[in-house]
Amino acid sequence: MFNLSKRNSGMVFALVTACGLGAITTQAKIFYSDGGNALSLMLARFAVSTIVFGLLLLIRRDSFRVAANNRIALIALGIVWSGAMICYLMAVETISVSLAVLILYFYPLLVLAYAIFTRHLKPSAGLITLFCAAFIGLYMTLSGTEMTLNVNGILFASLASCGAAFTFICGARVAPSMSPLLMTFWINALGLLLILPMMIDKLTLPAASAGKLALSLATVFYLVAILSQFEALARLPAARAAFLLNLEPVVSILLAQLVLNETLSNVQLSGVILVISVVILSLRFKPVTA
Repeated sequence: MFNLSKRNSGMVFALVTACGLGAITTQAKIFYSDGGNALSLMLARFAVSTIVFGLLLLIRRDSFRVAANNRIALIALGIVWSGAMICYLMAVETISVSLAVLILYFYPLLVLAYAIFTRHLKPSAGLITLFCAAFIGLYMTLSGTEMTLNVNGILFASLASCGAAFTFICGARVAPSMSPLLMTFWINALGLLLILPMMIDKLTLPAASAGKLALSLATVFYLVAILSQFEALARLPAARAAFLLNLEPVVSILLAQLVLNETLSNVQLSGVILVISVVILSLRFKPVTA
């Protein structure tokens, strides 16, 4: 039997989250090419997650009740998490996906800045270098495509980044005091309530089997990723969990190369190597807490 420490198991969950979210991108591209749209994909995520996690709670005979001291934070998490994803989708309508992803993944730096500002972490050259190197690596990884600029798109992507940062900061506070399964259920249930009014005349499903399979796989990957994310936040500080999520775009790029036959330039490959290298280094790095 493996006896993983709380910290190590948290890092495993964070890496599973990165791989799960990264795998969604490739399936989403197949789903879109067969006639699906982003809102339909989000609806499937929220609806299936609410049903599956709700059934798991029933099977385990767990209560759906949330402690009074966690209710406001949980509602805020559900609204902000869903709003961040909606803002991200609105961003990619007007700017290139690569730019939207780059702006979104500024959130680990925001989480780090918050941890230092609130004195949860002491700033150090090694800590700041790791975070900055990961961001530079992502820039190199995403530099293979032309970046389309638009003020509204940049604004929506920035809001999505702030929302992601809030999710990690607030999630790391709430997750240790409640069941990650219960937490994930209510966050997705709130997301479902938010997106349903937006789905009027927007639901489109592909007729081809490849598109349907891609939708199913993307939903399964989301189920694994979202539960793993809050399992990670129950075990790790927000900054460490957010840093490990830098692997998500790298996983997306590598899977696109394998599944969609996309090619990587030398600069992109160097960026992939840089991100993976700093993530490996971070597994042994122990930041000083205040």
